[in-house]
Amino acid sequence: MVLMKGIMDFVELCKVRFSAFEFIDVVDIILLGILFFITYRFIRRRRALPILIGVVVYLLFMQLCGVLGINTTYNILKWLSVPGTVVLFIIFQSDIRSALEKIGVSIISVGKAIKNKVIPRPGSMEAEAIERAVMRLSATKTGALIVLEQNTGIEDIGQDGIKIDAVISPELICNLFFSPAPLHDGAIIIRKKRISAAGCFLPNYSDPALNSSFGSRHRAAIGMSRNSDAGVIVISEEDGRISYAYGGELSRGIDEQTLRSVLEEYYGVAKKKKSK
Repeated sequence: MVLMKGIMDFVELCKVRFSAFEFIDVVDIILLGILFFITYRFIRRRRALPILIGVVVYLLFMQLCGVLGINTTYNILKWLSVPGTVVLFIIFQSDIRSALEKIGVSIISVGKAIKNKVIPRPGSMEAEAIERAVMRLSATKTGALIVLEQNTGIEDIGQDGIKIDAVISPELICNLFFSPAPLHDGAIIIRKKRISAAGCFLPNYSDPALNSSFGSRHRAAIGMSRNSDAGVIVISEEDGRISYAYGGELSRGIDEQTLRSVLEEYYGVAKKKKSK
């Protein structure tokens, strides 16, 4: 019985160790895959990518020589790889510095968010970017039309403009409406987290019941909001006043707080805040 119990304990111990070994291997493979994926995404659009491919081919060739027993070539390649590492650090110094800066900034941002108990919600970054852009355009009295697409498809409007499909940023939005720019007269279409198109001309809308003080941008915004469920932000070129059109109704002269509420509702941030 004692011998049987000892055998069973040994089997159980082997099972535990084997399971732990498998789990560690799986974690190791996942982490390695994530590391390769992040590295590839970081350098795929950089000039360093061809150099990195060359380095990988060099290392594979060196290992192949070692496996095949071509010792002289293997030793020479291995000897050259030592100063080559230093050379690589010199070549990639700007990329390495950029990557480390991004990691540091991300950690600091998360630390500040945890410290202030403010965790960024999905869509909050885009809402903030649009808000900052609108306030800058308002301060400089730059006319603009920003369409917030929702459920109703407005592909036909986007096809008349220039396809952008870019990440939302205040700088890009302001540049698109910069006066000498060729796209400044049209509207931009926001599709959730992307700027879908720019230089889009909204359908002309005329209604005798509309206030005669409404300019072409305001009339286009009202028409767009009546023909779809999209919301349209308008910045007046005359006085920099911000207006918002939705459901055929135009709210003129909205303040920054109201604009923020509109954008948070569009991105679902306000709804999550209420449910919380």
